[in-house]
Amino acid sequence: MVKNKITIGILLLVMLVGVALIPAVSAQEEKDYSVTAEEALKHANANMIHFIATNPQGFENWTGASIDSKPVELYDINGQKLFYQFSVYKNTNLIGRIDIGANKTLGQSVRLVETDPIPFKVAEAMNKSIEIAKNESPDGKIKSTTIVVYAYPEIGAMTVVKDKTTGVEHRIFVDAYTLEKVEDKPATETEPGVLSMYEKISKKEIDENLKKWQNSDELTKSIEQEANNNGININLPVTEENIKKLSGNTTIASTTVQKAIAIPAYFAETILTVPTYTQATTYYCQPASAQMLTKYYNDVRPTQNVIYAMMNGVAPNGVTDTNALLYYKSSSGMNKPNSVKTTTVIYWDTVVNEIEDHGPFMSGTPTHARVCCGYQDNGFLTSYLRINDPWPVGHAYWEAFGEDTHRIYVRS
Repeated sequence: MVKNKITIGILLLVMLVGVALIPAVSAQEEKDYSVTAEEALKHANANMIHFIATNPQGFENWTGASIDSKPVELYDINGQKLFYQFSVYKNTNLIGRIDIGANKTLGQSVRLVETDPIPFKVAEAMNKSIEIAKNESPDGKIKSTTIVVYAYPEIGAMTVVKDKTTGVEHRIFVDAYTLEKVEDKPATETEPGVLSMYEKISKKEIDENLKKWQNSDELTKSIEQEANNNGININLPVTEENIKKLSGNTTIASTTVQKAIAIPAYFAETILTVPTYTQATTYYCQPASAQMLTKYYNDVRPTQNVIYAMMNGVAPNGVTDTNALLYYKSSSGMNKPNSVKTTTVIYWDTVVNEIEDHGPFMSGTPTHARVCCGYQDNGFLTSYLRINDPWPVGHAYWEAFGEDTHRIYVRS
């Protein structure tokens, strides 16, 4: 079954001509691209209103919710602040999380939205990383312990310890879900390790990402201005009455680009009904993703062990896209002989066309395989992929377009 929504003229999804045409000159002149916690909170609150008003899958019960103003700060392994992770509560219950980029070079401000958040063990992971650091370097001095995204989307603790004699620094990583140590080595498609998100951003991508952040900022300011015009404090829980007030208008002029011409907003969403399964081991993300896709396309559910074997998996390593295709193409596997892998993932239209014309596909980060089963398109302002992630427990979330690096398209 396909859930498909196209809306024209919703206030909260304004697509401003001025936004699309803003040159990157002003952004390039700015030397500090960091985002403050106060800015991030404004973006989180405005986008929560945006989600409630447009009501994509997973946000049906967010009316009346509020955001904790004190985020968890997630760092990159290079020590730079990466995300502000805001918790969303309703009646004291945690119902979601919104990750806001801590730097404009990451692109649109909202990076990931969880509507069924999985608890991770922050304090336990930090304590264990410190414990391991002390055991492995008893004469060392602990410099810092932070929560990091050590290999997107994996979260853990990182303790930096400095040898008092040599001055050499070492890093200890502990996964925040399993509480297992992660080796400090470059992660690959088949072996666990760590990767910096900042170091993979090219100069060309930075320029483009700065434009995307500006668009996000315009959306946030427009929502905030219209809320103020209607006497609504976006920092308070969002009521149904307030949503009706904001949804009553159809166009709005930009508050920062005074001469921008407002045009009817564009919003499109398609979500395919793909099951979400949990991977059976830490290295079964490819088999688990293929299992979801097999259930969708063939309505059967082979075991992950069978799939892993057909992918020529060798424990305890993961599986490359090349080997994964052995299962996709085999007549005794998924039986989709024309399935293809690709690293050309930079075009948004490709996502839309794939979902609409073919169906869900494997969406991979440098170290992890998931399933993309839908998209949300807000014109120039924001765009998201609907991801079914098998780790650590099968769950779905909305992810900013641009995080996946390779895909497997399913073809008969």
